[in-house]
Amino acid sequence: MAVTITAKDVHDIDIAGLTIAIFVTFTRLGIRIRNRKLGWDDFWAAFSVIGAILLMTGVLIILDPKPSMTQLTLVAGYYITSEGFYTIVWTSRLSILCTIIRISPPGSLRRILYGVGVLFGIMWTFLAMQEIVICEREPGWKEAIPTQCHLGKSVAISQLTTDIIADLCLLIAPLRMFWNSMLPTGHRVRLNIVFSTCALTTVVSLVHAYWIFANLGLNEIFTGIFETTISMIVASLNVIVGLLYHAFANMKESSTMPSERTAGATGIELHSRGVATGPIAVDITTTTYTDAEIGVFKVPEAHQGGYEGNEVYDKKQEVMEFRGY
Repeated sequence: MAVTITAKDVHDIDIAGLTIAIFVTFTRLGIRIRNRKLGWDDFWAAFSVIGAILLMTGVLIILDPKPSMTQLTLVAGYYITSEGFYTIVWTSRLSILCTIIRISPPGSLRRILYGVGVLFGIMWTFLAMQEIVICEREPGWKEAIPTQCHLGKSVAISQLTTDIIADLCLLIAPLRMFWNSMLPTGHRVRLNIVFSTCALTTVVSLVHAYWIFANLGLNEIFTGIFETTISMIVASLNVIVGLLYHAFANMKESSTMPSERTAGATGIELHSRGVATGPIAVDITTTTYTDAEIGVFKVPEAHQGGYEGNEVYDKKQEVMEFRGY
């Protein structure tokens, strides 16, 4: 049974959904600017805002054309909508991918991730060009109101295939890094939750592809806007959840007695840029630290009490600090 989507429904999600997504993205950028930690993941997140503005503008032109608008304006409104959609979806994925690259160690994994980024760019270009070619082959849609091209099964299959490939890459890519590293439990849980939310876009893209198959215009536009909204929020969730996590951790630490903090020390010194109180329970003479953002991995070299560096390293295969917020 088909779900009936009205023009008002599309209008509401166009304004409300994309406004929320833009607000979340600006919040993410504000956090990064304040912490002076801007990176390529933030660049692509900011780029997605441009796509959101294009999509919002194009949908309003399609839904509520003014008598003064020419046919060329209406056709341009549709293409603005379609290209805005692809811009949001793929810049959001590139933002998540760059976040993974940012915390990954240098080596083969990072080179593979760069290759995945190139693959994302190729798929983005292919989908954008495919839609233009298909729509220009059958220009009869340009006379209709609302002005919307009938994409057909080929576009639906292409979108669904590329969505599944891209989202699987984003889910699988960080698994090896998380499995081999000694991230604190809280960081592991937080990052697993964030990256697993990529599956949400896959679920929504399945629905979107179905409506393309069914050739139901308003349903197609509605699910497309919903997919882009989810994509932008997921891309920025990483930074916002990180801020909340650190705020909660600081509150918990401030409520803990100094003696309790000392008694619970592990002997490995972990630094945080946001903590100015110095090392915690240092019992290692010479210790170097992991900087996950620049990909430098080092291990303890000597122990004051007679431990050899290898013995300490055997206990902690890899000390990794996730600092990016």
